[in-house]
Amino acid sequence: MIKKIKSNWLAIGLTTVVIISLVLTGLIWLSPMQYERTRETSNSSLSTPQSIGDLYLPTQVIHTDDNQHQYQLYSSRKNTISDIRSQLKKTELGRVSLIKQENSDVFLSYLHQRNSVIINYTASITSTIFNETFSQTLDTSKIKQVDHILIPLKDARYIYLLNDEDYKIYRVKVGQTKVNTKIASIIKGTKTIPVDYKLIQGQPLVLYPKGFSLPVFGYQVTKQNVDTLSQNLLSTSKQSSLRTERSDNKTIYRNGENKRIVYNHNTGNIRYDNYLSQSDVPKTNQLYSYFFNQIAKTGIPMDNLRYDDISKNRRTISFRSYVEGFPIYSENGYGTVKISSSLKGTNKTWMNIYNIQVPLPIAETNVKLPSTTTIFNQLRAENRLKDVNGIRIGYLWKNSVDNNSVVKLVPTYLINYRGEWINYEDLQK
Repeated sequence: MIKKIKSNWLAIGLTTVVIISLVLTGLIWLSPMQYERTRETSNSSLSTPQSIGDLYLPTQVIHTDDNQHQYQLYSSRKNTISDIRSQLKKTELGRVSLIKQENSDVFLSYLHQRNSVIINYTASITSTIFNETFSQTLDTSKIKQVDHILIPLKDARYIYLLNDEDYKIYRVKVGQTKVNTKIASIIKGTKTIPVDYKLIQGQPLVLYPKGFSLPVFGYQVTKQNVDTLSQNLLSTSKQSSLRTERSDNKTIYRNGENKRIVYNHNTGNIRYDNYLSQSDVPKTNQLYSYFFNQIAKTGIPMDNLRYDDISKNRRTISFRSYVEGFPIYSENGYGTVKISSSLKGTNKTWMNIYNIQVPLPIAETNVKLPSTTTIFNQLRAENRLKDVNGIRIGYLWKNSVDNNSVVKLVPTYLINYRGEWINYEDLQK
């Protein structure tokens, strides 16, 4: 009997580990309050320091093969965009030349260039932020905005920076480093979704010509301590004590007449108002770094937070949590930050105390999503397609009414309908 146990000790040990893992996972899902207290007290220790380049990273990777078949890449094993960024930071980028503009056909042909990788921003960024993100010194007088970074995999001489406005295409000279071969190695082994670039109402969009499946994710959630956040934002060297008012389901924190925080206990939403003197109002070209410093000051976890959108006047920027390159959406604004700075000196920040942090094992089957063709046909039949300005894959934040510390992230299509991102299933109701 003893000999038999000894001969099977490995199988017994592995079985024991699996059972313990399942029990612990069950405890996390069934007893969230204990873990919520832990996450709130240890929040600061788990958030890693972030640079401005981390916040303004691109969010999507597209690979075009030799046959011009296109695929969106994603991976749970590695951060593909961060790995590409690391290689670009080691590469010396030189002379910038504008080679084409105001030609949508040529612009679209570059988006379909054979044997290439494109990393996309969800909204344009300045060349100054591009330089900061990728440790470059491009001439910012020659190029103002960037939406796409095109890296040919079989031509080491150049990369291309594309700007959707006026369909501008810039060619950038590459130094001695063969960044293309290293990036070709990085994208190997990633998961793929068939895609296709199209111009819709003059805007380049990534469409999904075939149905596909994506996994459901489980995450443990951090809860920001509101008192600590208020001290971070409102306290000054001259005045550290705050006035607090409680009204119904809201608490208002004040520091004099120029700063206040309004906290909604039911939703976890926070609005921070800060009124500046005219001399302290940041210039528009300073807002990217100014807003980064504002977010860093709040102390919220920034590991998964990314630049997501910017207003037409470029004085309001939205940031959103991402999972494996896909944006996360919630009706209550979980995992999002929006900051606005008016030229009159009114600064406003909208955020939420809940953010995802630690991934958890979850027993859920993959979710099947239809092609964008199927969705557009349905919208056209309902006479709604004319009001659609964009479509993207995202994840919905779903949790039970009494459980804010563990959530499911469920994949879906988000449609920009009349200026707002809406779950495509809600448009079908």
